[in-house]
Amino acid sequence: MNGDPTQSAALEALKKVKEAEERARAIIREAQEKVSARIIEDAAEEVERIKQDHFARAKDAAGAKKKDVLDQALKEAEKIRAEAEAESAALRQKAAASMGEAVKKVTQRIKDLLDGGSV
Repeated sequence: MNGDPTQSAALEALKKVKEAEERARAIIREAQEKVSARIIEDAAEEVERIKQDHFARAKDAAGAKKKDVLDQALKEAEKIRAEAEAESAALRQKAAASMGEAVKKVTQRIKDLLDGGSV
C-alpha cells in the first residue's frame, strides 16, 4: 500500500471483520441446515406416530365391527335353529297323531282281510 500504518491496520481490521462475517454466515447456514434437518426428522416421526395411531384406531374399529357382525350372526343362527326345532317338534306331533290313525286303519283292514272281507 502506500506505507501508512493506520491505513494498513484499518485494512487488516476490515479484512478480519469480513472473515468473521463469512465464518458467522457459515455457522448460521450450518445451524439452519441442522435445524431444517431436525424439523424434517421431527415431522417424519410425527407423521409416523399419527399413521400408527390411525392404523390402531382403524384396527380396533374393524375388530369391534367384526365382533358385532359375528354376534349378530350367532343370534340369527340360534333363532333359525330354534325355529327349525319348533317346526320339527310340530311335525313329529302331527306325524305321531297321524300314525295312530294310520295304525287303526291298517289294523282294521287286516282284521277285515282276516275275517274274509275284501280290501
